[in-house]
Amino acid sequence: MKAIIVGVSTEYDIYDINYSLDELASLADTLGIECVYSFYQNRDKPDSKTYIGKGKLEEIKFYLLTNEVDMVIFNDELSPTQLRNVSEILNIECIDRSYLILKIFEGRSKDNVSKLEIKLAYNMYMLPRAEYMKNEESRIGGGGITRGKGETSQELSRRHIFDEINRLNKKLDDILKMKSSQIEKRKKNGIPIVALVGYTNAGKSTTMNTILDNTENDKLVYAQDELFATLATSNRHIKYNNVEFLLVDTIGFVSKMSPNLVKSFYLTLEEIKNADLIIHVVDSSSKYLELELNTVLNVLYQMNVTNIPQIMLLNKWDKTINNDLFIPNFKNIKYSNVTKLNVSTLLDEIINQIKTEHVYVKLSIPYERGDLINLVETKGEILDKKYDDKGAYFECNIHTKFYSKLRDYDLELS
Repeated sequence: MKAIIVGVSTEYDIYDINYSLDELASLADTLGIECVYSFYQNRDKPDSKTYIGKGKLEEIKFYLLTNEVDMVIFNDELSPTQLRNVSEILNIECIDRSYLILKIFEGRSKDNVSKLEIKLAYNMYMLPRAEYMKNEESRIGGGGITRGKGETSQELSRRHIFDEINRLNKKLDDILKMKSSQIEKRKKNGIPIVALVGYTNAGKSTTMNTILDNTENDKLVYAQDELFATLATSNRHIKYNNVEFLLVDTIGFVSKMSPNLVKSFYLTLEEIKNADLIIHVVDSSSKYLELELNTVLNVLYQMNVTNIPQIMLLNKWDKTINNDLFIPNFKNIKYSNVTKLNVSTLLDEIINQIKTEHVYVKLSIPYERGDLINLVETKGEILDKKYDDKGAYFECNIHTKFYSKLRDYDLELS
């Protein structure tokens, strides 16, 4: 299948248009779509009716008449009006960046949670575009990427889609309650959570496997040199130098991911929100490093997790294009999964950071402060516990964020 790609560049864009179109071509290639040509236009903002201007549309239309092309892929998420208009003017199957990413996710989802999240994202995308998709079926028939599953008219009705969104949200909420219970159990057991985040194909899963190779742990995770190699969250129980922690590999990010797409993955991303430490895996060999870095940082900001400590892991250092690379305001570690550069440094830093998040205390808490006794019993790693007529005695490790509430009962300070 052959396609042309079309983009708009404005002065407000944080993404270089050439980088963005190159990435769009890579995304298309993931689905076996060959991008044979690209068009872009510099504008103050995308045209509200046709995304690009009339003159550029005519130029694209002439190209389509003189070349063998199956579809046009637009570099941004198009409104239903834009999608309908460009499709009618160009008389060819048209899709946008968000739909392309959804189709990739659909093929990559393996576990039940990610399949539900993809279905939710797909239906949220389809809700305002249902009429366009029904018209597209009558115009181009089946066989295109937008008709790959052959949805019926009933399945493309707004009412049906709305009902599906409600059903999927309920299922995911039920899973979230169960997952929250599991996370609370981990915290109660005093096991810190370390989350790997990064741009897609930065090397998160390979980094996880390198850590697993050098520690006492469970089995390896799936890792391939491809975009969105896995969507499922992978959890592995790690033990290193007698310290235990849970290592979590999450979904990779990509530029221009729509807010609805990020929102639909709230269950997968929940692991990041509960982390004690974030390892941000950065591809130091990428010429678009700054853009990729800012994409991930922006998503983390939207998730309100910037208060969680971060390590900048400068991965692929064996192929780095900047030997002086340093990301300010963060702990930086030059790293390579190929040469195993600084693997032990990374592990030592993880242990150092998660241990500093906890303090060892001896507490004597009166029974009238049942709230604090409950806090220690549910949030602390209890090493010794006794009860007498004065109250409860604890010897424990407790997270620093809880210590201020317990300080008055610290026996070392009394």
